[in-house]
Amino acid sequence: MEELSFEEMTYIADLVAEATVSHNEVERTEGSVFLRTVTHLRLDRVIKGEAFEGERIDVLSLGGRRGPEVTTVASAPVFTPDERVLVFLELRKGEWRVVGMSQGKLSLVEEEDTARDVIVRVQPPRGLPRFEEHLVQLPAQRQYADDLTAKMTLDLSSGAVPPYRLIPGLPQSKDQLFRQAAGDSGQYIDPRWADLDSLRWAAAPISVPNQNGGQR
Repeated sequence: MEELSFEEMTYIADLVAEATVSHNEVERTEGSVFLRTVTHLRLDRVIKGEAFEGERIDVLSLGGRRGPEVTTVASAPVFTPDERVLVFLELRKGEWRVVGMSQGKLSLVEEEDTARDVIVRVQPPRGLPRFEEHLVQLPAQRQYADDLTAKMTLDLSSGAVPPYRLIPGLPQSKDQLFRQAAGDSGQYIDPRWADLDSLRWAAAPISVPNQNGGQR
């Protein structure tokens, strides 16, 4: 899995929001032997994207637990009911998915002394009935959610573009838009990227944005 910066995740994401986990549903698609989890989120604050506070959305992630059956996918995000999260989401084929696997899901835990939310990376075991926020040990070096979201808001309002690079898994249309925006912002773009496109995308399905912002 490729490590992504907050700037890259913010740029790639179609929706960035603070949200609360309502509940999970584990399912198996027809013809598959693997389980997947649909997480129901309530959006508490929208930082980027065409959504509104209070809206409820479903987020799909690979893996899950249903009775004795367990499908484990390394680095897949795990959501727990009542967990407050900061999420970076992409719309893929009409389904919301987390950017960068577990990287794009961050837990928010209130610091008792300041009442500020601290960003914590935790992967709780699957199947917990609820998220016990008070049991989470906060890191010694704190990163506060309001500081990060303020920076993201500033970057979005200023049209900041992170340094261009090839990000594995990024759809062709987004990769090309990323490169174009990077060039327009004054970044030097190696012309050899264009020469590689015919090889990089020769065997890949063509991805075209639809009117709703998804891919088809």
